[in-house]
This record gives sequence, structure tokens and C-alpha cells, in this order.
Amino acid sequence: MKKIGVILLTLISLFSALPALAHTDLISTEPTTEQSLILLPAEVKLTFGEEILADGTFASLTYGETSLETTIRVEGADIYVAIASDITGNELIINYKTVASDGHPLEGQVVYALQLATEEVVESAPEITAQDDQPMLISAQGEENKSSINWLQWLSLGAAIGVAITFLLKMRKK
Repeated sequence: MKKIGVILLTLISLFSALPALAHTDLISTEPTTEQSLILLPAEVKLTFGEEILADGTFASLTYGETSLETTIRVEGADIYVAIASDITGNELIINYKTVASDGHPLEGQVVYALQLATEEVVESAPEITAQDDQPMLISAQGEENKSSINWLQWLSLGAAIGVAITFLLKMRKK
């Protein structure tokens, strides 16, 4: 009877940690959202934990009172979202909907703070030449993007594996 309890406890512990491993999430953006942008890039890169299906993937831009659908390009686990050049306001929201290669639907939004180029910022900014075609970014200290699996899930998985190994070793001795 005690063996059945240990087996059930091991299975419950193992399977309670696994569903978190089955889904993918947005893991990074380029440029990062911790930056206030003065100039917007031509496109934003959204990187997910696994490959994305191009069919059923779309994105829209919202800024001020305006919302419009935009063009996207899917390459493996990355979605490249085209950014309109006439965006105004102090915030840009990218809403996305997609499907991971495992069939799970994903949706969410990425928010960028836009900063107007004031005289003070322009004076302290480096001189931009014709060769510099990258957007100028003002960096802000931010937290690095984290994996969707937190430490508690890893701890649960480790404990379940430890219990399973202990159980197997005890069964082998008998």
C-alpha cells in the first residue's frame, strides 16, 4: 500500500510540472521594451520559445486613437512586425495572435514607450551620419527576459525525479 502511495505521489508531482513545459511564450523582443524609443525601427522582432506557424499569424499597431493591421514575416520562432513610419504619440502597442508549431494559440501585446526628440536629447545624442541607418535608442536599466519556467516548477520537477529515483533504488534492493 505504501508503494502505491509513493508511485501516485511521484506521478502527480511529475505531471503537475510538465504542463508548464508544453506551452511556448514570447521570450524576447528587439528592440527590448525597457528602452524608450526616439526613432522607431522599420520592424520589431518577436522571439518565441518554439517555431511559429505563418498561417493564422497577424499583428496590429495601436498608437493614440489609431489602430491598424500591419504586415508580418515569420521565420522559425521569430515574427518580424513592420512598423509604420508615421506613428505619433507617446506609446506604441503591438498586438499579436499566432499559433505555435505544437498547435497552441498565442496572443499578447508588446508596449513601447515613445519619447519625443527634445532639444536636450538631440544635443546630447551622437551625430548621425548617412551610414548610421539603425534607430537611436535611449537605454534604461531593465530586467532581462526570463524563461516562462520559474524556479518553483524546476524545483517540483527535480523533487519528482528525486522521488522516482529513490523509489526505483528501493525497489531494486528488494
